[in-house]
Amino acid sequence: MRPIDQPLPRLLFFRWAKPGLPGFLNRHLDEHVQTLEHFFDVRVIDRDCDYAAECDAFSPDLCVFESGVYAGERSIRNTASRPEIPKLGFLHSDPYDLARAVFLSDMDRWGVEEYFTTSVAMAEYTPEIADRLFVWPNSVDPAVFHSYPGEKNIPVLFTGSQERHYPWRNAVGRTLSRNFATMTMPHYGWGKSGGRTVFGADYARLLSASVFVPACGSMSRDLVRKHLEIPAAGACLIAEDTPAVAAFGFVDLENCVLGEAEEIPDKLDALLADPGRLEAVVRAGQKLVQERHVQSRRSQVLEWLQLQAVRSPAERIVQASPAGSLFLSPKDSTQVPFAAGGRDRQFLASGWHLLEEPDPDGARREFLKCLNFYFIPEAVIGAAFSELAAGNAEAARDWTTQALVDTFTDRSAPDPDPVLWATHLRALLCSGEREQAVAGARRFPHLSHRELDRMRSLLGLETAAVRSARASICPVPETSQGKWEATLAHALMACGQSRDGLRFTAAPTAASTPAPVVPGHGPAALLRKRLLRRIRWRMRTGAVRQLRLRLSPLKQRLLTDEFSRTLTDILRREGLESAVLFGDPAGDRLQRAMRRGLELNPSLPPLTVVRAAQVDTSVIAGAAGDAERGTGTNRTAAFVADARAAEGSAEFLSRCALVVLTDTTTPGGYRLLTGLTAGSRFVLLGHEPVRGTAILAGSDRPPVQEKHHGEQALQQTEGSAQ
Repeated sequence: MRPIDQPLPRLLFFRWAKPGLPGFLNRHLDEHVQTLEHFFDVRVIDRDCDYAAECDAFSPDLCVFESGVYAGERSIRNTASRPEIPKLGFLHSDPYDLARAVFLSDMDRWGVEEYFTTSVAMAEYTPEIADRLFVWPNSVDPAVFHSYPGEKNIPVLFTGSQERHYPWRNAVGRTLSRNFATMTMPHYGWGKSGGRTVFGADYARLLSASVFVPACGSMSRDLVRKHLEIPAAGACLIAEDTPAVAAFGFVDLENCVLGEAEEIPDKLDALLADPGRLEAVVRAGQKLVQERHVQSRRSQVLEWLQLQAVRSPAERIVQASPAGSLFLSPKDSTQVPFAAGGRDRQFLASGWHLLEEPDPDGARREFLKCLNFYFIPEAVIGAAFSELAAGNAEAARDWTTQALVDTFTDRSAPDPDPVLWATHLRALLCSGEREQAVAGARRFPHLSHRELDRMRSLLGLETAAVRSARASICPVPETSQGKWEATLAHALMACGQSRDGLRFTAAPTAASTPAPVVPGHGPAALLRKRLLRRIRWRMRTGAVRQLRLRLSPLKQRLLTDEFSRTLTDILRREGLESAVLFGDPAGDRLQRAMRRGLELNPSLPPLTVVRAAQVDTSVIAGAAGDAERGTGTNRTAAFVADARAAEGSAEFLSRCALVVLTDTTTPGGYRLLTGLTAGSRFVLLGHEPVRGTAILAGSDRPPVQEKHHGEQALQQTEGSAQ
């Protein structure tokens, strides 16, 4: 430990936060500084400045540079000076966000080569920097997050966003709200409306007054503040069982409740039926956080500084676990990055595998599953490669352009991710825009990466000498030069373009010989495509774009209604494996809403159509995939447009996760509605009796015929809430 009379090392913290952030986000930024102050004398620089002058004025032992999702306009001069002062980067971002590329651009510009982050999933999502990335985990301030006096009058509390990239949270929310009394705190967003968000001591008191509180780390299965704040405040944490929560010491039914949505209600019943056991779980969770996860235990940044001072050229700094300390290890030692097990990573791997088959349509579907969670750059690259393999150069350009606009406009980045830029050049080539591709390859001469250098070489350009290659947040699978060239040659052929004039090192094969020009690929057609592209681009920018944004709410009101919007929203959030339409496909408002919701659902559930004249029970059974039979629940959404087509399918409908009825004013539709709602199996989420429409959500638990101790205990808790 540091002697009491020894001064703290000095840390110069460069950060540029966007103006106008809501109070709860500014509180998070303050907590980072507060945690560092346990170990350093900290000075924050939040303005444009001269690096040398700031160092001379403060004489720091360490300089930390923050960049990421909340970074605003930033400028710092002379960062190459004072090389004797160690530098660290602070990657402040969700692991799947495009802000990672902005961070790497900033670090490259400022000469920072090692980084830390609060995200335990970041190494899995950004593998090209995993060997020089350390986790400085989230923590809590025990002066704020502790048990407060008063009754626990909130049985189940829900807080936080319910967007699509929180699939576990949304599933648990639906399940628990059907089985227990709950209180929901709306998420007000990250903009001006976020000022209504409760935070600090008020938020801690709310947690302390709750019996159970769920938390999740999004589809990335990260560990976030809530995982620690909830038990610290004396509530029972409910969480997804992930490697991250295990690494931080959480154990199911010992200091928290872990599991999937369908498992949670029975576990809560068991705890409510045994108050002594529930109290023990809560106390164990609180003790775990107080002993291991408070701010004063987050010494990883100080450890890095101390190790940096003594490590030899043959050593490197490593971290064995995301909650662990740092230590020195031989430079050639192997360190396996922590794997959080993000849900989208499975789809990414599957997409690249299908491209190898080759199955571009199947690959596109897998990448779209990722993009239905969030606009994930890795999936954008995969989708662009899929479109090029299928001969859709325009679609590929749309993907890369969208990501580049986000990079330069919304993120204020000075340069793009190198693999994203290389993929954009590839899409330009396949679109017949060779001159633009060459001009693009000449831009950003300081930017280097294997993928980008290959594109430059193919276009006959020399690779500029740069300090080092830039890491990418969206690397493509490694491949040999010959295979890389063959893949590009196939894409050119599929898009009707010639490889003539390009510097391929391997001779063309029969498979890569360009196809003859077909209708739609001639000069006139290409000119029309270019003109339409320019028109579309202009429609996305400037005054026209602003007009479209103003008209969008009007368009929504004209083409949709509240019921159809609710249907789309439920379908896009529900964890589904398949969908069945009973009746003939049509273009009416509700079917459009259904298809829109299925297209936005992260799992992209396939739709099976069962017509009234062609009822086939085997088709219906197949639509449920491998779901449970009997009394179990399958993850299928059934849309009944014609009750005659659903005759004989009552058992199948009774096991669906979601049933949408659109003709309950007919005798058959009415029978379905009354039959499905007769027991406690379904909950009515939406109903318009006059129009004859209803949305029913299936419970994940079988109907309970009699009251048991768990329900009695919960009713006592609910009584105090009233």
